[in-house]
Amino acid sequence: MKRLVLLLFLLLIPVTVLGQAPRAGNPHGDMKLDCMLCHTEQSWDEEGRVQDFDHSSTGFDLEGLHSHAKCMDCHQEPVFAHVGTACVDCHQDIHRGRLGPVCEDCHTPAGWIDRPQMRRDHDSTALPLVGAHERVDCDACHEGAVRSDYVGTPFECYSCHADVYHGTTAPDHEASGFGTDCIQCHGVFAATWGSGDFIHSGVFPLTGAHRFVDCMACHTDGFAGTPTDCVACHQDDYDGSTDPGHLAAGFSTDCRACHTTNAWVPSTFDHNATAFPLTGAHRPLDCLACHASGFSGTPTDCVACHQDDYDGTTDPGHLAAGFPTDCLPCHTTTAWTPSTWDHDPLFPIYSGRHAQEWNTCTDCHTVPSNYTMFECIFCHEHNQSDSDDDHSEVQDYRYLSSECFRCHPRGTN
Repeated sequence: MKRLVLLLFLLLIPVTVLGQAPRAGNPHGDMKLDCMLCHTEQSWDEEGRVQDFDHSSTGFDLEGLHSHAKCMDCHQEPVFAHVGTACVDCHQDIHRGRLGPVCEDCHTPAGWIDRPQMRRDHDSTALPLVGAHERVDCDACHEGAVRSDYVGTPFECYSCHADVYHGTTAPDHEASGFGTDCIQCHGVFAATWGSGDFIHSGVFPLTGAHRFVDCMACHTDGFAGTPTDCVACHQDDYDGSTDPGHLAAGFSTDCRACHTTNAWVPSTFDHNATAFPLTGAHRPLDCLACHASGFSGTPTDCVACHQDDYDGTTDPGHLAAGFPTDCLPCHTTTAWTPSTWDHDPLFPIYSGRHAQEWNTCTDCHTVPSNYTMFECIFCHEHNQSDSDDDHSEVQDYRYLSSECFRCHPRGTN
């Protein structure tokens, strides 16, 4: 009995009395850190004490929003080493694993939703995010039975814009039989669906003033089979033109030959592309000055317009002298006078042996009214006998100026 009492007495004596320090197990497991990094004597649970601890020493840097998280947000159990480092260890995968286990492909510690990066990554899919699509929230397209379940989302326009297709009345897409591939007519860079980004058919691109015309102005009978030739819409303009009168002149109904879509006037007709380029004084002339009888079959020879000039010229008299009616050998379009005719190509009088041997045209052209006539013998061999002696051995010789020119076309021996 005494032994039993003694044993109970020893059990009730504090350990410190026996000279031994109290020992308690570390709730954080095998961790060698000083308790004072996180705890104080005043409050075991005081927050905000962890300042000097380098979390990167654990192999998991606290970057971005992770640096603002409380310890207990991740370390919900006292043994801190029992925390995984994969994103899904803390973050629920709302994509149900269908986008793979690597959250870093779309998310970063800087922000759970890094939209700029996500949009860049979206460019590798079948629907790059450009224009208006770049400003759309992800869930606006990725919606369904399970939100944020992005796999299998259709990328055809109609899948998102069916209500717009059926609700559009100007023009009525459904009644007009328009296709549901919206990109055939619409772009993605417009501020709104119908504001200036409409892409017209490549068969008839809308340029210049055509861009601002209401659809129904041309498509009065529907959108299928609309003619693309100019006169289909501009017949009244063609018929009503008076300067010049297109209908009376027989102009082509292909307006593009003279006009552009930027403006109906002024005309951009390029006369230089025809057989008669307009140069010099011809350029400022009114069209009807030459095309008085219409625009088809207008002659291009000079005398067709300049017959009166030719007939009325007296110095020298072209008609009486028998000058050719091709004005270009003597005149230019810059000015009718002075004449630029050069005698030397026909018979050199400004060069060679005849240079400075004459004073006036009548020295050779003895009949002023007819420049086709000329005399050589008035200056050369005034008597026929001397000329005959000099040419006694010349076959077919005759004492005529025309024969002189036949044998001496350049005025040399």
